[in-house]
Amino acid sequence: MDPLAAINPYVSLKGGSQVYQKLPERSARFLRYKGVESSVGSSHGLLVFEFEIHDVAEIKIEYSALSYTWGHPVIDDFKDDLSYAVVCNGQRMPIGLNLNGALQHVYVESDIAPSLFWIDALCINQSDLDERAKQVSLMTSIYSNAANVVVWLGKDDDDARDAHSLLSEYGPALKTILSDLISENPMGAIGAGMINLYDDPKIHERYHLTPRPMEAWKTVVRFLSRRWFSRIWIVQEMVFNNSHLICCGHLHFDWGDLDRFVSLVFGAQWHGLNFHGVQRETSRIARVFTFHREIRISATEYMNDDPHFSLLSPEGKLYDFAQSYLLSSAFLEATDPRDRVFALSAFVNAYGAKQGLRPIWLRADYTLQTTEVMLRTAQVLLWKTRSLDMFSYVSDLSCRADSELPSWMPHFHLSGAVASVESLLDLHQGRKYHAGSLSTAVQTLSDVYLHMDSPRHKLETQGYLLDTVEQVVLFDSGFISTMEICLSLPLRYANGETPVEVLWRTLIAGRTDTAFPAPPETANDFALFVRAGLIGISLEALESSNRDALLRLITVLSEIETRCPHPSIPTVAEFNGILSAVLADLNGCLEMLTELHATSTYRTMMSPTHWGQKGKALVRTHKGFLGLAPFSTQIGDEVWLLKGARLFHMLRKTDGTSNERILLGEGYIHGFMEGEALRLDGMNYTPVTIR
Repeated sequence: MDPLAAINPYVSLKGGSQVYQKLPERSARFLRYKGVESSVGSSHGLLVFEFEIHDVAEIKIEYSALSYTWGHPVIDDFKDDLSYAVVCNGQRMPIGLNLNGALQHVYVESDIAPSLFWIDALCINQSDLDERAKQVSLMTSIYSNAANVVVWLGKDDDDARDAHSLLSEYGPALKTILSDLISENPMGAIGAGMINLYDDPKIHERYHLTPRPMEAWKTVVRFLSRRWFSRIWIVQEMVFNNSHLICCGHLHFDWGDLDRFVSLVFGAQWHGLNFHGVQRETSRIARVFTFHREIRISATEYMNDDPHFSLLSPEGKLYDFAQSYLLSSAFLEATDPRDRVFALSAFVNAYGAKQGLRPIWLRADYTLQTTEVMLRTAQVLLWKTRSLDMFSYVSDLSCRADSELPSWMPHFHLSGAVASVESLLDLHQGRKYHAGSLSTAVQTLSDVYLHMDSPRHKLETQGYLLDTVEQVVLFDSGFISTMEICLSLPLRYANGETPVEVLWRTLIAGRTDTAFPAPPETANDFALFVRAGLIGISLEALESSNRDALLRLITVLSEIETRCPHPSIPTVAEFNGILSAVLADLNGCLEMLTELHATSTYRTMMSPTHWGQKGKALVRTHKGFLGLAPFSTQIGDEVWLLKGARLFHMLRKTDGTSNERILLGEGYIHGFMEGEALRLDGMNYTPVTIR
């Protein structure tokens, strides 16, 4: 029995039906349209089909394949009762609301009706687990060989119509704008921020565009948030066939136009516009289209700008590809969480074929439990990549859902669990960290042994215990607490830097958007950030008559001035001057603060550490090292350098007697991200078990 049959509405309803005959190897069913049969009590007659079976590799008859979403096209938690029906091979078969809408549009309301159609819910016997698994392995061929893919986004509504109107006008103009930019600056890069279609009057006048209000732009956000765009299976359906007819009711859209629009306009975070209430949707849409674009390119040749990538063997590159796209696709929707692994098999096999390799990848098998699918996949990736990068995508302990998976395992079977993790490896230039090797040009592989048969799926590896945590500062405790940590650092850090420099470098994980390590002039950006923070704290304290907050702020500035002065932290006298100027011109101060927040490069660089429980905490170790660690880190937790790892990892002992530990997540330890720990006296790897 399918362990997750409850989420597949077609399983129980079709069980025992004699409409499905056993399929020959590498064959699939196709629907031949026969007409409409009158039906009592129905406003529409029942569509009538007959099944035809064809060898997928040899089929010469033109057919279309349908791409749609089960359930409701817009509503996430819709319960589909399959109250509609079609007739197949003489038998009435129940179908869902969205599939019914697609079939009615294709065969009744439009002129696009194919004579032969492939639709997963009808052409696959969903109650036959073996057939489902075999058909999944053929889906690449089914979609590749189709004459076209009919995409059904659901029926049109006001949002779809308004979005279609805006895109119909702005889409062609965007092509012209892009062409003009290239001709005017043929050697320059085209960035999304260069094109402001929203409120640039010069662009509107030059290209004869109608200015649209904010609500019109929000309709595009809502339209692109339809569930179809976020389904994991549509990636394969769109990449392996270039002929798409995208239908939303009677409205038609072009994928290339949508992608261009999102990448050049939407991908720029809408040029800084504040879309109240739909910020998460805008970010998600940009990620969806970026993933499609990247995996389409990778279907030709997977490229990775990581310096380590060039050192890998062809097999290592193959599994680097597999791991990268498994993790980066985890924000997409899958009705069945096992499909997060099964849906990527086509891309893994296609890339393997280009390398002349036959990859080891878990074949679709719906008799397996979800946890078994995830663990087997992790086992293959750890074995083949010899990399611990997977550990960086483990959710914070406070956010982990209850599961049978071990602490070192990312929850990529849960929608959004991996996507919510702000990994240090994902920061620009972040892959240049090489804490476990002396150089990015030296490949250091991890030693990992996974006990699949142990109760908690224990993982054995080699590691070095650098230190234990002595102080934890959460970012939501305020900027004063962050500055205070300077006072507990040694006057000369392990690498000779002063406490304030150690702080500002740690807060941005040692890098800027373009360089690692951050150049000294980044301290100027930090100074502006501090200035804005201090003014904001002061104004809030004055407004609420909180004398204690002001006194605490003055005390911290005084102690830093005495113990570890730095140009980026104002002295008490300088701060009093700043505050006097602020109080003399409050309106000007507010404008200045707004400008500082909008233009602060430093604020942008450190933002991942400020995103609530999914972010990081500032930690100081017993030996006086400063770093970033998972939000749930506590005093007494351990900082480990695991063999071959690019970053440090925070581990916690499970009890006072056992040597086993649980993984909290990745960590940045300032001054040790370029292999410095390997040069420490007495440094030696020892066995460590993570469960």
